[in-house]
Amino acid sequence: MPINFLRKDPKMLTVTIITGSCCIPGMAPFDEQARQAVAQAIADTGVVAQVKEISASSAMYGAVPRSLIAQWFQSANSGQMPLPAVLVNGNAASTGIPVNIESIKTALLPIVEAQIIKEKKENE
Repeated sequence: MPINFLRKDPKMLTVTIITGSCCIPGMAPFDEQARQAVAQAIADTGVVAQVKEISASSAMYGAVPRSLIAQWFQSANSGQMPLPAVLVNGNAASTGIPVNIESIKTALLPIVEAQIIKEKKENE
């Protein structure tokens, strides 16, 4: 399945991986685990999605909704590592370690199904 790391197309499903290795280099293997989980979820579901990565620093400075940042701070304060995080169309699908492939698939499928229904209605 094609994975496109280019600029966002507003009509296309977007998967965002928020990495922690920018701030904590030891997190690089977990970021790689997130990349592999996203690729596997996309392959298993057959969806076409643009995949982009942003650093935790970028996320903190406005690249993701403030409500998600607040949730991550709550997780961190309770002793859980909220990174890496995987967002599907801006909604958290998986946070922390291990990356949950099934959660990512579950987040992908309703969006794709909604797009198919919309396209069918438009073509009628």
